[in-house]
Amino acid sequence: MKFSYKPSPNYRNTQSTSGIMLDLTLCLLAVLLSATVFYSVAYGAAYGMRVVGMTAASVITALLTEGICFKLRGSKDVKKDILHSYGWVTALILTCITRLDVSYYALIVATAICIIFGKLVFGGFGQNIFNPAAFGEALIMLYLSASTASKVTADVFTSATPMTAMNSRGWILKDMGSFLAQYGGFGGLLTGSYPSVIGGSCAVVILLCGAFMLWKKDIDWHLSVTYLITVFFLSLVVGLMKGAGISYALFNVISGGVLFGTVFMMTDPVTTPITIPGRMIFAVGCATLTLILRWKANLPDGVLFSILLMNMLTPAIDKLVDGNQIKNQKLIARKVNLASLVFVILGLAVGMTVKNVNDSAAPGTPSNTPAPTADSGTKKPEATGFVTEDFSKNNAACFYRSNTDSKALVFDCRADGYGIINKLGEGYSQNKAYITVNGDEKKIVSVEVTSFGDTKGTGDKATAADVLKKYAGADANSKLDVVTGATFTDNSIKAMAKAALEMAAGK
Repeated sequence: MKFSYKPSPNYRNTQSTSGIMLDLTLCLLAVLLSATVFYSVAYGAAYGMRVVGMTAASVITALLTEGICFKLRGSKDVKKDILHSYGWVTALILTCITRLDVSYYALIVATAICIIFGKLVFGGFGQNIFNPAAFGEALIMLYLSASTASKVTADVFTSATPMTAMNSRGWILKDMGSFLAQYGGFGGLLTGSYPSVIGGSCAVVILLCGAFMLWKKDIDWHLSVTYLITVFFLSLVVGLMKGAGISYALFNVISGGVLFGTVFMMTDPVTTPITIPGRMIFAVGCATLTLILRWKANLPDGVLFSILLMNMLTPAIDKLVDGNQIKNQKLIARKVNLASLVFVILGLAVGMTVKNVNDSAAPGTPSNTPAPTADSGTKKPEATGFVTEDFSKNNAACFYRSNTDSKALVFDCRADGYGIINKLGEGYSQNKAYITVNGDEKKIVSVEVTSFGDTKGTGDKATAADVLKKYAGADANSKLDVVTGATFTDNSIKAMAKAALEMAAGK
């Protein structure tokens, strides 16, 4: 009789699920503690206490939701089921990836929904196909309005976060130095000295937590390292092709949700492939989709949705690399390389279509691209001022109002500002202004803001009388300075001024 021996895919692991979840909980609490300290020191105790309040609200909601569901299912030991479902981990992650200006109502509803429909409906812990926290945050971003957010926190985010600022500039900058300076350079990005999602700012704390969990073998380094390398590589290649340099690649790795997603979300063993080769494909796919969503989607960051999209592909990836991992090692390696190459080529192809934007074309500064001119039979001089900037996101519109005299044309204008562009809900509205233009000289006479729809105390810096004086005498070739800390509102006024000048040119 001939015996055939095959190596088992199982291995002995001294770490228990409870031990892993305990380590994960401690690390998440460390991240939330650093966020509490940052907001308390930078903005006041009320902001720090809001972090604590949101964390408590989400955790309590998760535990109550699971308790009720287990009771309705006829559980004989609800307490035991709750302890082995680890719903508080989902709640902590959800809080970390949520902005501070999201209302308690939105966070509580999202927590309950993601526990029920993101986990329990599939059978509970270990059987869900989507990352529950990512599912919950997607609900907040897409459906749950932030209009009921606490007013005390609204002004924290009026000045753009690194992600929203980079998104507004088209994602490719040649001179990253001046851009990073407003956030304290790479040192500021590492220490989290800027507002972002609650747990996403302090890269140092997240990296320390990642190192701790790698040391405890709680997470798989293949997935984390592959993801970070791919994000860096794609950003570096696209950045070099566009003249951005290595600082652009480092920015994409350090800022936003990349590091947090790497340590706390992408490493979820339930929603990721079961084999190491499959996890490497998953990581490359997540990295590619993260950058594609950053470059092309109307989102400041793409980590969350890239994870959800790859969660859907997890069964297909497992099937692709299925088989004896030792006997079929070469075949599986070829499949991994081919699948990864497809993702990388896709990422590079999309990256090559991203327009290169110099710092001079950033909001508030002149662009090198001439504005299109009307076909009048004679060539007009090319404009080099603020009207050549892209204010399409502001959706500016002007209506001819009246003549104050034989020369002055008055336009009633409106444009989207910070709140509408970032979809912050009903608490924000369009900015409106009366703009007077000299009909003969095609120069702005004055700008009078009639309605301010952004955050008071911050965005209204761009509406101060001494700031609006810069528009007096401005024409298509004028260069207008940016108002630091109120970029979105400043751009909305410039967009209205541009629209008024274009209308005046047609009269």
